[in-house]
Amino acid sequence: MIKIKKLLSPCITLIIILFSFSSCEEKDEKEPPTVLAPEQIVEVDQAKEMYDRYTDRRVPLIQHYEDSIDRAHYDSKILQHKKAKSKAIDSNSDKKFDVARYVSYDYKTIKQYLAYIEQEAKKANVEISSLRFYFSNYPDKSFFDNKDSVLHPRQNSLLLSPTLKKGDREYLFYIGGTKTEEQAILLTDNFGEINNQEIGATDRMEDKAHASILPNLTNTTTNPALNTSFYSGTSLTMNKGTGAPPPWNEN
Repeated sequence: MIKIKKLLSPCITLIIILFSFSSCEEKDEKEPPTVLAPEQIVEVDQAKEMYDRYTDRRVPLIQHYEDSIDRAHYDSKILQHKKAKSKAIDSNSDKKFDVARYVSYDYKTIKQYLAYIEQEAKKANVEISSLRFYFSNYPDKSFFDNKDSVLHPRQNSLLLSPTLKKGDREYLFYIGGTKTEEQAILLTDNFGEINNQEIGATDRMEDKAHASILPNLTNTTTNPALNTSFYSGTSLTMNKGTGAPPPWNEN
């Protein structure tokens, strides 16, 4: 019995050692690699300085311009009413324009958007080279079909749109073609049509039909020069974020 115990003891020890190594290797395999911070990360104090500079150098200009429009509209109403007193007009005349300070998206929406544009680019056999954030501005009216309440008339916003690289430069693009053969249709830097297809075509899209970048916008645009036949297809440009003025209740 003592001999059996002596024989089993080294075996049990060896099994424990092997199991420990196996557990460590399995744990190492499951641990994700460390993600390094991008070079574009800025320090918090730098972010604060840039935010404050915008507050000092841009917000007052926007505020003054938009308030002047409201004031002109108010004065016009006064003339139309021939100095008639109107409580509604008086209350609107003192209302100041809220200057947007940021645009936000739900984190899941951002992840969904990135997955979506990668999916559509893969269908067209192209690779996304960058993601552009365009400054934009809403007109003084309801701009989208759903009348989204978070989209404030005249406030600044952002357009997110991917680019691909062709030759020595990058282009905005959207997806055109057919369901069986989709292509990436290139655009100018201001979302305009590229007439020269030798410049604007990818390897799979010569002499193909055009598609749209912003199908939701074409039904409401007032630009008579816009080629509506060109703007019809699958857009990769995202907007409709939650824009917000500064939090007035913060100290």
